[in-house]
Amino acid sequence: MKTIAIVSTAGGTGRTTLTAALAVLLARRGRQMVALDFDPQNLLGAHLGLDSLAPAGVTQALLDETGAWHAHTWRNAEGVLFVPYGAVSLAQCARCDARLAAEPQWLANALAQLDLPHDGAVVIDTARYPSQQADQAVRSADLVLCVTPPEPAACATLIAHLHALRRGCANLRIIVNRLNPARDMQRDALAMLGAALGDGLPLAQRIHLDAALPESFARGTWLFDDAPHSQASHDLQGLANWLDTWLAEGLAERFANSRPANSRRTGTPR
Repeated sequence: MKTIAIVSTAGGTGRTTLTAALAVLLARRGRQMVALDFDPQNLLGAHLGLDSLAPAGVTQALLDETGAWHAHTWRNAEGVLFVPYGAVSLAQCARCDARLAAEPQWLANALAQLDLPHDGAVVIDTARYPSQQADQAVRSADLVLCVTPPEPAACATLIAHLHALRRGCANLRIIVNRLNPARDMQRDALAMLGAALGDGLPLAQRIHLDAALPESFARGTWLFDDAPHSQASHDLQGLANWLDTWLAEGLAERFANSRPANSRRTGTPR
């Protein structure tokens, strides 16, 4: 099982929408997927089919040490197992943050309770970085996707936190979301971001702006179903293909490392 944390250092980046879309697209590729909402805004469920915000979820385990967070899961029509964050008051939010600060491995230990096949994956939607939720997700992840729009303020914020993100997880990739190539300012922001990243951290993917995306969300559908030939749909499918390949390569590497050095393959591999 691999863990993918999807984070952002600015608000309004499309992080939650991207988390839900990738969970569904990978499930359609045959992956056993878990989508974990680790953001107190508790909005991931709305993208995965809930009609209202989930009242209970991960918070029950954070607020009550005997609580079982996996008791509040549900599976959507696409087969994605969803774990909501749960509704919290301001006081409860502070208690959750305090416990996460006191137990830096809380999320890693919670993820260890999941019983997923080796080819399965968990995608985590986190609170805006830096936060206790985002920090634990980054340190627990095998891969971190940091989402940013190509806007000067958002890119500058990402650059400011880049060192801390890379220290938390060496396998970090940048996703540029809501790209509009016609805007000169966005091209300048991308040039600034590229210069800060250097050759060692290339942009993993660019997802173009599509005005139809909010309409698909309002209808409870997916842009890649409503407009499969749009550039944004093509971008999302490309990112899902890249992740599917990354997951397959990780499984193959794990299988190879588990074989004795002097073993010889015979018969049909299972």
